[in-house]
Amino acid sequence: MSYNQTALSLNAAARLQQIQKPTRKNELWTFFPTNKIPDVELSAGEFNDDDSLNVKNENDFAALLPLAKAAPTMKKVFTENEMGIIKSRDDFGHSIFEIKSGVKVSLEILDNKVAHEICAERFDFFVEENAQLELFFANPQNDLPLTFRHFHIRQAKNSKVIFANVLKDSGVGRISIYSELNGEGANFDYRSLNMLSGNASKHQRLTILHNAPNTTSSQFVRNLLNENSYASYDGQVIVKEGCSQVNSSQLVNTILLGEDSKVSVKPVLKIYHDDVECTHGNTVGELNKEQMFYLTSRGIPQEKARQMLTQSFAKELFLTLEEGAAKKRILQVI
Repeated sequence: MSYNQTALSLNAAARLQQIQKPTRKNELWTFFPTNKIPDVELSAGEFNDDDSLNVKNENDFAALLPLAKAAPTMKKVFTENEMGIIKSRDDFGHSIFEIKSGVKVSLEILDNKVAHEICAERFDFFVEENAQLELFFANPQNDLPLTFRHFHIRQAKNSKVIFANVLKDSGVGRISIYSELNGEGANFDYRSLNMLSGNASKHQRLTILHNAPNTTSSQFVRNLLNENSYASYDGQVIVKEGCSQVNSSQLVNTILLGEDSKVSVKPVLKIYHDDVECTHGNTVGELNKEQMFYLTSRGIPQEKARQMLTQSFAKELFLTLEEGAAKKRILQVI
C-alpha cells in the first residue's frame, strides 16, 4: 500500500477549508470547549486524485489537521510479532501501521512533552486477518495545553484490537477513534480511565462501524473526577444492513470526587439489522458511603480508605485484560 505525502497534505488542507474549525454545533464536538482551539495557519490546498486514506470525505478536524500541516508520515509494516514505542517528535505527527496476517503487535504511545500551543497526532492502522494489535498509553501527568489524538483502525477477518489508556494530565485533550470491523470475527475492545483533577478537560469521541456479521465491540470507561475537572464520552455504534450476530456493549462509570467536577455521556446506537445484541449503560455517583464507613470503622484512616476505594474502582477496569505489556504498565501507573 503506497501513500503520497504531498497528495495527503493537499487533500487535507482543501477539506479543512471546506469544513472549517469546529464549533459545538458540530455533533463530533458537542462537549468539547472549541473556543480553546487556536487559529491554525494552513497552506492552500487543492484536491488530488491520489486519496489513499479517503481524506476527501473526512469530517473530523482533528483527523485532518496533522495531514494538512504536512506532518512527515512514519510508515511501518509488521511481518512478525513485535513490541514497540511510538513518540511524535513534533507538534504534528502522522503514523501508518500495517499489521500483517497472523502477527501480534504491542505498541505504547508516549507523549511529546515539548510545550506547543496545540499538539495533534493521527494514527492509521490496518490490521489484517488473524492479526492482533495491543495499543496503549499511560503517560505521567503533564500540563500540555491542548492535545488531539485521532485513530483510524481498519480490521479484517478474525482480527483483534485491544486499546487501553489512562489519562491523568491537567490540560485540555481529545481522543477520537474511528474503528471499522470489516471482516467476520473481528473484535475491538476499548478501555479508558480518566483520573483527573484541577481544571483538566478530557473528551473522547468513538465511532465503531460493524461492517460485517459476527463482529464484536466493547467500550468500558471509568472516570475519577476531582476538583474542577470535566470528562465527556461520546460513543457511537453503527451496525450495517446484513450484519447479523453482532455483539456490542458500552458502559461508562463515573465517581465525582469534587463538588465542581462534572461528566457528560452520549451513547448512540444506529442499528440496521434485527439479529444483534447491543447494550449501553452509564452510572454517576460518589464514593460508596457504606464502604467508607466499613473501612473507617475498622481503624483505617479516611484518606487511606478513600484511596483504597478509588484504586479498586480504577484497577477493576483492566483486570480482565490479557496478560501483557498493556496490563502490566497500566496497573503499575494506577
